[in-house]
Amino acid sequence: GIKTLEYAQSCEDAMVVALGFFDCLHIGHADLINTAKQTAFELQAKCAVFTFENDPYRFIGKSESGQILTFEERISKLNDLRVDYCIKAQFDESFSHMQPEEFLVKLSENKNLKAIVAGEDYTFGSKGKGNVDLLKEWCQKNGVILKVQPFSKDNEGKISSTRIKRLLNAGEIEKANALLGKPYIVTGEVKHGQQRGRNIGFATANIDYCKDKLKIKSGVYYTRILVDGVWLKAVSNVGEHPTFDDMTFNIESHILYYDNDLYGKKITIRFFNRIRDIQKFNTKEELAEMISRNIDFALKCKQ
Repeated sequence: GIKTLEYAQSCEDAMVVALGFFDCLHIGHADLINTAKQTAFELQAKCAVFTFENDPYRFIGKSESGQILTFEERISKLNDLRVDYCIKAQFDESFSHMQPEEFLVKLSENKNLKAIVAGEDYTFGSKGKGNVDLLKEWCQKNGVILKVQPFSKDNEGKISSTRIKRLLNAGEIEKANALLGKPYIVTGEVKHGQQRGRNIGFATANIDYCKDKLKIKSGVYYTRILVDGVWLKAVSNVGEHPTFDDMTFNIESHILYYDNDLYGKKITIRFFNRIRDIQKFNTKEELAEMISRNIDFALKCKQ
C-alpha cells in the first residue's frame, strides 16, 4: 500500500513527484498522476504525490466551503491509483511565507528526486509567486526532469475542483461523479442516533459530516456503503430532519436488508443519485411510506 512521508522527511528511493493540491483527485488529477507513474516506470523510480493535510484555502480565509475529499479520503484514493508515496505538508503560517525556491529545496534536499510533474497552471511558494517558468529554471539547474501537464478539458471547459464543488452544492451528483472519475464519498464513524429510524421500521447508520469537508446539497440520495468489504445498497438522508424538528446536519443511511450493529465502525458511503429534497412529514406513517418508495428506487438502480 501507499506510504506517507512528511514534506521534509528523507527518503532514499529514487522518486518522481506530482505537485499540486489534489484536493479531490478528479480525472484531470488522475491524468497528471498517471504521467508521473509512467515517468517513474521509465526512470525505475517510485511515484510520489504531494498534498496538504489541511485546507490551504480555509487557512488563508479564501474558502468556507471545505474540501471535496478529506486527507484520509485522498490517501485511500491515492492508494487505489497505486501511488507509492504521499508527501504531506501542513499549510500553516511558516509554510504560507515560504519563498518558491525554498519550497523546492526543502522538498528535494533529503530525497533522491529524479523528476517533477505539474499542471500548466501550478503555482507555489508565498502568495503563489512560483510558477511553471520558475520550476523549469530550477529543474534545469538541479538536473531534475520536468513534465508539464496540459489542462484536462471536456466540452464545458477545464476540469477543476471549483466546477465539481458547484455541482455538489447543486446536488448534481452524477455530473460531479463523472468529473471525479469515481463516486463522491464520505467516510465517518457510525454514531448513536435518536433511534427514530428503528422506531418506524428502518434502522439507520448515522455519521457526522467532517467539519473540513464540503457539504453537498441536502436531500435523500441513493448510495452504497462499504460494510465488511462489500458495497451494500442504501438510502441516505443528508441534512436536517424537519419531521422531528431536528436541525442537525448529518448523514443517516438505511442499508437495505442489513440489520447488524455498526456502532463505532468506520464506514464509507458512495453517492450515486439524488432522489429528492428533504421534506417535513406530518406523521411517521407518511415518512415510512416515502422511505419505502426511496428503497424501491434504490432497488432498481443498476450501479
